[in-house]
Amino acid sequence: EECPFGMYNEDEKGTPLPHPTRCRRCAICMGSCPERIISFNNYSVDMIGSMIKSIHVPDEYDEKPRIVGLICENDAFPALDMVGINKLSYVPWVRFIPLRCLGSVNLVWIADALSKGIDGIVLFGCRHGDDYQCHFVHGSELANTRMEKIKETLDRLVLESDRIRIEQLAIDDYHRIPAILEEFSARLEELGPNPYKGF
Repeated sequence: EECPFGMYNEDEKGTPLPHPTRCRRCAICMGSCPERIISFNNYSVDMIGSMIKSIHVPDEYDEKPRIVGLICENDAFPALDMVGINKLSYVPWVRFIPLRCLGSVNLVWIADALSKGIDGIVLFGCRHGDDYQCHFVHGSELANTRMEKIKETLDRLVLESDRIRIEQLAIDDYHRIPAILEEFSARLEELGPNPYKGF
């Protein structure tokens, strides 16, 4: 139902029937699959999960908050490039991981990052709504809807919902990125270290 290109149908038993020629590799289906069995040759739930798990998390006495940035490669990642091209600086505690589309975010990545001791997660995606610019029609909007449900995961981990932030960016919004990260870092410092650090 979530595929914007109609790549999946279902048989009478509810088994997915793929139509590979319709696929645009946005991986929105990967983010929505509850069994985490959908993957691509060079993009999978395990691949991004492994990247998150390999991030070094300093203890609360070594450094300021550790932040993971999951960032859409279509508009938000070029906007981050523009930050560098224009020699703007941002807090050094963020580790960015580019995604095909923000709609491919699987909630297991959020749970893995927070249970590892990451202090906060920021998600940068394309604009949606009236001024939509999502290259995959409604991937960014789906990610936003899923993140509204993330409270259940945070409640299960006994963590504050402010540890996750989602932002819409166009390429020419690059000047907003340093301020967003600065503000998010300040909020994480108010919340204190992730209690899962060191476990």
